[in-house]
Amino acid sequence: MSDGEGSGLHSEELPGGVAVLTFDRPARRNAIDWPLYEAFVEAVEGVGRRTDIRVLILRGAGGAFCAGGDISFMKQMYSGEIDKAEVQALQVRFFSAQMALPQPTIAVVDGPAIGLGCTFALSCDLVYAGERARFADPHVQMGLVPGDGGTLLWPLLIGPARAKEFLFTGDPVGAQEALAMGLVNRVYPSEQVFDRALAYANRLAAGPAATIQAIKALTNQTTRALGEQFIRAGLAMESVSQESDYHREAVERFLAGDPLRF
Repeated sequence: MSDGEGSGLHSEELPGGVAVLTFDRPARRNAIDWPLYEAFVEAVEGVGRRTDIRVLILRGAGGAFCAGGDISFMKQMYSGEIDKAEVQALQVRFFSAQMALPQPTIAVVDGPAIGLGCTFALSCDLVYAGERARFADPHVQMGLVPGDGGTLLWPLLIGPARAKEFLFTGDPVGAQEALAMGLVNRVYPSEQVFDRALAYANRLAAGPAATIQAIKALTNQTTRALGEQFIRAGLAMESVSQESDYHREAVERFLAGDPLRF
């Protein structure tokens, strides 16, 4: 793999067949803009074509996992500066690439995983959380339908009733609560969480790759089938919500310094 120069994505290949992708825009809490999103999707697609990479770890730099879509990026979409259809096509590419990825994926979350960033984490096979981790999908606070995958993944992981409790408000879930409800696999002290995830990744990488990948494919079969039905409908609903006055006013309030409640 190679870094997307200037994109805010760092890639690294470790001995034994483990690859690490790091969101690296710490000044923006690793929020997703167009260059980062495009580089990330291309990197995931690239990993899927590699037989020598056996496990993928996804993490964030600078005390955050990913704060979701950059608010300035949202403004560029509704102002027409960025073609919304191109963004949606990229979202479909990501979801398809992640669902089809043969290698096991581990998200290492120590800090906020918000909105699209939360979807990136929850779409991984395993989530290892540090004690500082927070998970939230606050699309609703921006007047948006979470069409990028949150309304599929949260109910599958913790059940529809509990998922709606958080999706209706965008309220955050801390690491221990996320563990108790089944949103994450493990919680470790912040200084240990990456090393613990790497140890597990190395264990998987040393195992029978074809067998592990077949187990993943079978286990994810239902999620993948549902995802193929979901993603286009979800993005269509999100697209309608992007045209609302509530959304545009929420973006302007945020850019003026009124923070979201996470």
